[in-house]
Amino acid sequence: MDSIIYRYRNIAVLLVAVLGQIVLLGWQVKSDNDVPLVRVWAVTAVTPVASIIETARNFTTVFFSNYFEMRNEREQNRQLRGDVNRFRLENQFLKNELASAQRAGELAGFQARTPSKMLGARVIGATPGANSRSVLIDRGSLSGVRRGMAVVTPDGIVGRVLAVFPTASQVLSVTDPAFAAGVESQKNHVHGVLRGLGNSAKVDFVPGGQKVEKGELFFTSGEDRIFPKGLPVARVTSVQEGAKFQDVIVQPLGTESAAEEVLVIIDPVHQDIPNAPAPDSTVFLAPDAKPDNDAPVPETVGGPVSTAGKMRDQYKKIGDAQKHVFGEGLPGSAPPNFNLKVPGVNAPAQAADIAVTPPAVIPPHVTAPAPRPALPKPLPVEALP
Repeated sequence: MDSIIYRYRNIAVLLVAVLGQIVLLGWQVKSDNDVPLVRVWAVTAVTPVASIIETARNFTTVFFSNYFEMRNEREQNRQLRGDVNRFRLENQFLKNELASAQRAGELAGFQARTPSKMLGARVIGATPGANSRSVLIDRGSLSGVRRGMAVVTPDGIVGRVLAVFPTASQVLSVTDPAFAAGVESQKNHVHGVLRGLGNSAKVDFVPGGQKVEKGELFFTSGEDRIFPKGLPVARVTSVQEGAKFQDVIVQPLGTESAAEEVLVIIDPVHQDIPNAPAPDSTVFLAPDAKPDNDAPVPETVGGPVSTAGKMRDQYKKIGDAQKHVFGEGLPGSAPPNFNLKVPGVNAPAQAADIAVTPPAVIPPHVTAPAPRPALPKPLPVEALP
């Protein structure tokens, strides 16, 4: 049996294929389907593969498209960040230039107001030290700077020249413990000696009986022969009574902000200490004039009506009674008669309301006084405020 199937296997396969084709053709005819079954099978077999291939193609296309777009955006972001950093640097540079110009303007104005001869300098560094407070400036002996000269800013004194080099100088700050300068208070003219405390300063040798107020300014007194008189020094932050002298703590004005430009006083000239500003005081105002008829002042939304407002209303009513419009009268037109009595209106004192006193009889031996000149007539009121 196996040999027969093996011998006729090709014919058997052909018969099975023909039989299957006949069955399928019959099923197609019976189902009334115009699409061949072979096409249906082919489409059914190929569709999943085509879908997978199309999905892979779309993914690849989108991936590379996004990659190149992100690469371009990354490059644009890098350029934008570079532009932003450049603009920030330029903005900071312009701010520094503007601040330098403003400081230069302040120094020029201070030089113009101060009679002392000054030399401008720039701070180029600070000298190290645990307790030392000093800076370096770019002016030295070649520019005429000498040891002991005063260094100031428009805000206040900075220090004095401690050492001089050909192109630079060392300036001892007012907050250095080795610094000392004669000072005088602005309000009560109390004298003392300013000494540094590191971050602040104090005024020594102020007797206990003299008055020093918190917030008061100290100016140079000129007694140290370094700083000319009249330069601002410091502001009082605290005052405490001591056994013999007061403990006055001050904050130097010239060191509140790190100065970049300073002035070296070459030829000092003394000037007066400016007067302290007058304290704020209350101003006395007299009460409003009381109406003649003792009538209460009417209340309004904004408060009681003043006397001026009441008089304005009276004149307005008198003008309305005469059909006069204030501010619209032609030149040469007659003004309203303010002596007219209007019912319900408290007009100002009129001629009929003034009491007339009969003239007194003068004896023959007494010379009669000269008659008083007549009062001028009031000017016509063309418009009210």
